[in-house]
Amino acid sequence: MYAKELIQCYEAGERDFKGVVLDDEDLSGQDLNGIDFEGASLARVNFDQTCLSGANLCNVDLRGVRLFESGWNDANLRGANLENADISFSSFENSNLREANLKGIKLHRVDLTRTNLQGADFSEAKVDYSDFSGCLYDSETIFDDCIYESGYESLTGEEIYGKLATIAISIEAGANLQKSDLRNTDLSDVDLSEVNLSDANLQYADLSDVDLSEANLSNANLQYADLSRSVLFQANLENADLDYADLTDADLEQANLANAQTRMATFCNTTMPDGTIRDDGCADEEEELDDEQEE
Repeated sequence: MYAKELIQCYEAGERDFKGVVLDDEDLSGQDLNGIDFEGASLARVNFDQTCLSGANLCNVDLRGVRLFESGWNDANLRGANLENADISFSSFENSNLREANLKGIKLHRVDLTRTNLQGADFSEAKVDYSDFSGCLYDSETIFDDCIYESGYESLTGEEIYGKLATIAISIEAGANLQKSDLRNTDLSDVDLSEVNLSDANLQYADLSDVDLSEANLSNANLQYADLSRSVLFQANLENADLDYADLTDADLEQANLANAQTRMATFCNTTMPDGTIRDDGCADEEEELDDEQEE
């Protein structure tokens, strides 16, 4: 596919471009908000002044791309390969760069506020005057041979972790994340046991397969959160708002649900605090299966 053809299809309303190959094409100055490029090959594409807010770029090959003055807010770039890319003067606010390859990347005056950088690799990256405020990182986030410069401050390697500790959020077991704003955040398959998330905003967060054993989630906003297959053993959910949350296959054994709101929450094969199994949320699905079998 060529850039001209893709633009025509996008303008006609198409958004699904999974797996396309557009290496070395020019997509500068385009409005491609909400496009789905999952698994695509976009190496060395020119994205200067292009808007891709809310786009799905999961596992996309973006090696060597140019993103000068581009908008990638709320985009999903989990597992994307941005090695040696130049993303200067661009905004990635609230985007997901979890497990992304950012080796050798150039970040000059880039907005990375509230970006998920868990497991991202910044090896040999050149970072200057960029904003990491409120971003998420963990022990798997790599800064080997990375140079971070801001004003008169020049940091490398382990010094960068010290800098992040003052402005960012470390995602790890036992962390104090009280009142943290983690809306729409991908925290799936993470150990958050004994974490303090009291009064945190976790609306629409992906907490599937997460270990939240003995975590403090009192007064937390978990509306529409995905808690499927999560372990909430002895977790404190007092006064938590679980309206519309998905608790399919979740383990709530010995959890404290005092005054918790669960309006329209999904309970399917869910282990409740007293050890019983609640599966009334599976009813519609089971009825559909029965109807299909009868047909």
